[in-house]
Amino acid sequence: MILNVLLYWFKIQAKKAAYNVLGSNYSNEQIKEILNGYWKRYNLLKTELEDQPTLGGRLMVNLAAMSVAFYNEFSARGIGHVETTKSFYEISWIVYKKLGKFSWWMAGFRGRTGYSRLKKATELFRAFPFNNPSYKWQNVSTKEGVVGFDCLKCPVAEYFKSKGLADFCVDTWCALDFPLAEQWDSRLIRASNIAGGAQKCDFRWIPKSYNHKSIK
Repeated sequence: MILNVLLYWFKIQAKKAAYNVLGSNYSNEQIKEILNGYWKRYNLLKTELEDQPTLGGRLMVNLAAMSVAFYNEFSARGIGHVETTKSFYEISWIVYKKLGKFSWWMAGFRGRTGYSRLKKATELFRAFPFNNPSYKWQNVSTKEGVVGFDCLKCPVAEYFKSKGLADFCVDTWCALDFPLAEQWDSRLIRASNIAGGAQKCDFRWIPKSYNHKSIK
């Protein structure tokens, strides 16, 4: 029940964002057809999804299936990879930044600023929806003032790989973490990611007030 409510929220937000992003190149009727087509494709894809041990994991894998459905719908219409990726990235960011804004607001309680607020914001995301055991996280030692951890397991990356769309994942889902860092008054350094073929995603979040050149 909760999963269906969350998915419905994402569906509505994605619909609004799609009209915003696609409106300059497509008519409202064309956008409606695209959205109807992508949703039909998602309804087929979701029947084959492997269950996840957490609500957050189930939510994220379902959203990954929606993403693949979007890509396939565009491909079926003869729209190329570059345009599809760009459109999906822009639509996704409109939705993702709302989640980021809420987490950043929550992280600011009790007067948290700088490092402490950034650390709390990342903890909130790792508590939901990117939570163990669907995801596997490992804290790492860094310079004082840097929030550092590695992701050792990502069901979304695994799903995109299974569909032959790892590059699409890297250029959309993974890429959204960088503007998210900007929203959280920081910058993100990530040298590797699972979707790109690495064994881990190495997240290093650096508050904008942090002055050291080295983060290791």
